[in-house]
Amino acid sequence: MSTTKKPTAPDDSPFDFNLDAVEAEVELRPFRVHFGGRRWEFAHMQELNAWDVIEAAEGGDIQAVIGSMELALGDQWPEFRKVRLPQYKLMPLFEAWQKHCGLKPGESEASAGS
Repeated sequence: MSTTKKPTAPDDSPFDFNLDAVEAEVELRPFRVHFGGRRWEFAHMQELNAWDVIEAAEGGDIQAVIGSMELALGDQWPEFRKVRLPQYKLMPLFEAWQKHCGLKPGESEASAGS
């Protein structure tokens, strides 16, 4: 049994679509929020890893909201979670973030590019 691997040839074959060349159509400026006496910076929704957003959405609407917020806050998430967040503030925060990202409240991130 041979353990020698064949050298990988360069990918010089034509392709139908170059996903590497796709650029965002809008400025992906972070969404900044003042809450609990400090500033929080949410990544733009369109910058979030699509696979992670899809995975969060499998848990239903509220899990999609929380999962997206966790992804957007990144390293800030553990500290953000320590601040008491009354339920009446959750959806206004999410809707303001959607608006900042060019989405209408209730519109999914996936439909933004269509």
